[in-house]
Amino acid sequence: MAVCANCGTTNIDGTKFCVSCGAQLGEAPAPESWRASSDLNPPAGATDPGSTTGSATGGYQPQTPPPPPSGYPTYTPTQAPQSYQAPGAGGAQQMHPAVPAILSLFLPGIGLMLVPNKQTLGIGIFAAYVGLGIVGFILSFVLVGLCVLLLMPLANIAAAIHSWDEAAKVSSGQFQPILFK
Repeated sequence: MAVCANCGTTNIDGTKFCVSCGAQLGEAPAPESWRASSDLNPPAGATDPGSTTGSATGGYQPQTPPPPPSGYPTYTPTQAPQSYQAPGAGGAQQMHPAVPAILSLFLPGIGLMLVPNKQTLGIGIFAAYVGLGIVGFILSFVLVGLCVLLLMPLANIAAAIHSWDEAAKVSSGQFQPILFK
């Protein structure tokens, strides 16, 4: 590590300017210049203290460093991030809850036909709505039937809100229910 003469900051070897103050650092020594020539080419017959003796060539045998102790953390590369794949055409993309809500606003229960696993509920709501309309029409000849027919728009609104909520529950948190959480 090279130390800046101006501010005393330690810099990486080979840098020409200080990372802290920007002052020019001294000329970096050439690689391997700190070694004596006798270290690079030892005389014949001389061996390194850690190397084996009696080699076939009788020359210098470099020693490999020992592996790190087991207490050191080891680097394990992480998995590459998964690439995004667009959902297929098989209906894997989530539908916006407004679609079933608008359909159920005009014909209660029909919007639930588009929500997974809610088709039987949609059929039941639509059948009950048709039954209420028939009963309201028959009773319209009496004053009670007029009150039933006046309440039918409220059934449409309630069915639309219910369809929105059921579709929002199936969307895996992408949309929030309005009333029935």
